Amino acid sequence: MRAFSRFIRSATAKARGKRRALLFVASLPFFMGTGAAIVAAADSPVVSQAHRRFIPAELTITTGTVVHFVNDDNVTHHVYVDSSEMQFDSGEEPVGKSVYVTFAKPGVFTVLCAIHPTMHLKVRVQ
Repeated sequence: MRAFSRFIRSATAKARGKRRALLFVASLPFFMGTGAAIVAAADSPVVSQAHRRFIPAELTITTGTVVHFVNDDNVTHHVYVDSSEMQFDSGEEPVGKSVYVTFAKPGVFTVLCAIHPTMHLKVRVQ
């Protein structure tokens, strides 16, 4: 615990502004409590799966962007993309699970849920 306290003080001291330090410290209980690793880049778009829909319903990104899908719903989801330019299948996503998808080619892609056919997300990759 002592080493962790030194780490916190050091990270807080190195932060250039109060907002960064506050964000870092406020995020620690979440990441420590779940044992999750910090994987997503700060500018990685996040798409929530909630109320049996994708939020937002449309997304415009640049080629190579990694999109972070989070199951914020109270039911299982199954995200997939099936086009001539890209295939992706998350498999079943239990509540709380995250999936990261890289959109490597330009185009317009429809992201669907195999369990809930009314869920549609349009991703424009430029």
